[in-house]
Amino acid sequence: MCGRVNARVSLEDVQKLFSVKEDKDEDKEEKCNNYVKFIKWINEGVHSQLQNCAPSETVATLVAEDEVWTTRFGLIPSHKKSTYDRKRDHYVAFNCRSETVLERQMFNRCVEANAKDKGRGRAVVLIRGFYEWKKDKMGKQPYYVSRKDGELLCVCAVMDTYKGDDYCDGGEILRTTSLLTRDSKGTRLSWLHDRMPVMLKKEAVKTWLTDNTKRISAFLVDDETTTHQGGGGVIEKGEDLQWYPVTPEMGKIEFQGDACVKEVVAVAKKNTQDIKSMFAKAVAKQSAEKLSRVKIDAFAETANCDKEDEPPAKKKLKL
Repeated sequence: MCGRVNARVSLEDVQKLFSVKEDKDEDKEEKCNNYVKFIKWINEGVHSQLQNCAPSETVATLVAEDEVWTTRFGLIPSHKKSTYDRKRDHYVAFNCRSETVLERQMFNRCVEANAKDKGRGRAVVLIRGFYEWKKDKMGKQPYYVSRKDGELLCVCAVMDTYKGDDYCDGGEILRTTSLLTRDSKGTRLSWLHDRMPVMLKKEAVKTWLTDNTKRISAFLVDDETTTHQGGGGVIEKGEDLQWYPVTPEMGKIEFQGDACVKEVVAVAKKNTQDIKSMFAKAVAKQSAEKLSRVKIDAFAETANCDKEDEPPAKKKLKL
């Protein structure tokens, strides 16, 4: 599962990630120069750059080798008919399982290539890191996961375009995405959660965006012996990742800023209790309620007794 990400990404970060190194013969001396690949970012200005990005917020999405779109985290299918609800709809499908992405109706129409031209298809969400909560007997502790070298993470995603009922009247067009997840068994993140994002090595981004749809199921297999365009072993298993605990305040969507990625000492609070203590509290509560009722009944009975002991009121005679 991947429901919170660090979406603070700039165009400069993207260009730096995909810059290429080439050798040039200059004055008979070979020098290594960096060539920044030209990438344009459509609607960059609406990207919120949140470090605690939850579903319904914006993320940087690569839809072609040379083009980035700002999309909303949490896929809303283009065929959706009901009224759009931002707080509800983006939470339905912010993740999709890579094992079943070709089978589920909501996603299988979004696994085609050339998302840039069609408005739906395979994409790559670029993030600086993501957050995951570790569950144990002491409760939940959030961890921040990122690359050791500080580069962006390239997460496999599917994208779709939703046009609301008011589209013909100038309504909003929503570009939405869902992050692919996989079983974390056999990876360095298996201790943290049973699911993890499908992260690509940057050399495999072009293949994911443009390869034939029929070959995608083989592409998502992380076996080093898998053969497909670009070779096997293109899925990150965590060798280049780092992680550390962050503040439990991450659970609040309104919590933002550099404090989101600041390392802290794991201090998960105990939020569970054994059966014995649960029943003890229930019994104590019932006893208190029973005692309260007894006191009320006793007070009422005493009041009635005092009433009976009082001399009868004298009747006034009419003259």
